[in-house]
Amino acid sequence: MENFENNDVNKKERQLDNLINLVENHTRTERHLEQYSHIGNPENKENARKIQEIREEQIDNLKDKIQGNEDKQSKEEQLENVIEKYLNTEGYIRNNEDNMSEEQLNNMEKKQDNREIQIENLSEE
Repeated sequence: MENFENNDVNKKERQLDNLINLVENHTRTERHLEQYSHIGNPENKENARKIQEIREEQIDNLKDKIQGNEDKQSKEEQLENVIEKYLNTEGYIRNNEDNMSEEQLNNMEKKQDNREIQIENLSEE
């Protein structure tokens, strides 16, 4: 029984760490978009806004998990959705990496790393 409780605590700690990371990244990107909205490549800004939307969705999902409100989607559905997004993004990167800036590519790769972590966490549950 103690092992089970420790696993739950570790899982909650990982979820909280992931939530903190997502919120910090979201906040930094939001500030950057506000401060430098008058300069920069419009495509980069659009990509940043898409990433922000994804982060907001992930933040909401993690909040629901931590609060125990996972009734919206089953774990299998969440896992399926994350895997689908991961595969779609992989295809997008393969097809467009020659036309993407290094910053865009790095952002997409970071997002994929986060999705891999999310897939791992959902698979463990």
